[in-house]
Amino acid sequence: KGPLAKRDLNNFAPRVGLAWNFHPKVVFRASLGLIHQDIFAQATSIMFNEYLATATIQAPVGDPRHVFKLSDGPPTIQFRQQSDGSVPFIGTNFSGRSASWYDPNMRMPYVVSWSGGLQYEFARSWLLDAQYQGQSGVGLANNWDINAIPLNVSTDTNTLNTIFQNAQNYKPYTQFGSVHHYSNYGHNSYHSSTVRVEKRYSAGLAFNVFYTFQKTLTETEGEGGDNGQTFYNRRLEKARASYDIRHRFVNVMSYQLPFGAGRRWLNGNGLSNQVLGGWELTWTQTLQSGPPFTVGFAGRSNRFLPGESRPNILTTHRQAEVSNWTLGASRFPTSAQNPYLNGSSFGYPAPFTAGTLGRKTFEAPRLNWTQLSLAKWWQIKERIRLQLRMDANTFSLNSRNSGCQGAGLTLMRWRHLAASARVLGVASLTLERPTPICCWC
Repeated sequence: KGPLAKRDLNNFAPRVGLAWNFHPKVVFRASLGLIHQDIFAQATSIMFNEYLATATIQAPVGDPRHVFKLSDGPPTIQFRQQSDGSVPFIGTNFSGRSASWYDPNMRMPYVVSWSGGLQYEFARSWLLDAQYQGQSGVGLANNWDINAIPLNVSTDTNTLNTIFQNAQNYKPYTQFGSVHHYSNYGHNSYHSSTVRVEKRYSAGLAFNVFYTFQKTLTETEGEGGDNGQTFYNRRLEKARASYDIRHRFVNVMSYQLPFGAGRRWLNGNGLSNQVLGGWELTWTQTLQSGPPFTVGFAGRSNRFLPGESRPNILTTHRQAEVSNWTLGASRFPTSAQNPYLNGSSFGYPAPFTAGTLGRKTFEAPRLNWTQLSLAKWWQIKERIRLQLRMDANTFSLNSRNSGCQGAGLTLMRWRHLAASARVLGVASLTLERPTPICCWC
């Protein structure tokens, strides 16, 4: 009975904004805000695992008769209840028996956001914007398996082999497999600086160009369960987020070609306007560094205590990456692609020891993505228009990072980390008949 966590009444959530126009063409903007996240149970009966019991009624093997008729109902079921009303666990496979435990002292998580920057109109219809943004998630709710064997449980090889063979007997709670403890374990942070140049629409041209340098650190990728090398040193999981893009440049441009009615050249309504006039070019260019990824290993005869398997790093990170890497002549199968990492730069840890390589320590290939569109509208009737549009998407063959494949180290071979690429051209015709819009005031 009662709440899952104690009452928390000190959740102050201020929001402050500042705009200071200290020069006719320059404005300083800043903000600070704090928001909270309500705590709620992620599943029903999360605190009552031992009070849930099921009974199965089935016929003996080889007996084809129905166990009971629906009209008669099931026979009497006997539950072995203890004095407190709970049902004891029947069986000996404690490793398959999990439990959830909510921290009664858990408080509401909160996120702090802050920013500051300058905007400068350095010419007519031109804007320069420089911004810093930061964010930190504090006391984020997730869960760890606290029923874990410490990595430093022993230094004796014979003892460690005994623990490996019967790990259940050496867990803190031997009567359970996993014990998921829900508490304020999580923390993340985000820092970024962005420089942006904007040209507002004039003379048929408008564009927005920005570059962002940022870093996002997390301890886990989700808001649910967390895992890692060991519960007893969770700082080992502090690393870049899988969606952390260190450098990102984006340009978005729209240009009405200067041909046709109302434009600089071929200003008329004749055939030349119908063919060459009214075209609009759209260009989007994206350049960005790749997302980080984790290297693991498998296929080793050495024995290790439970936890994520990460290898030892034998060289510098730069030496572990293949210099001047290219995808190679073969895109498919992926095993035929050139390896992205040098397998000789990694080694297996000694038995019952954790690897020296951290989480999310390598970066996937960069992205170079060009998008082009050329379109023209023809007015058929007052409510009907026809559009011809040609689209193109191009990726650099050695720069595309369409979701980094997991990299692993095995005895048999080094699994390749590779990227794919495509060049796509599309031409389309669109016949548009707008739907009437009704407004009430």
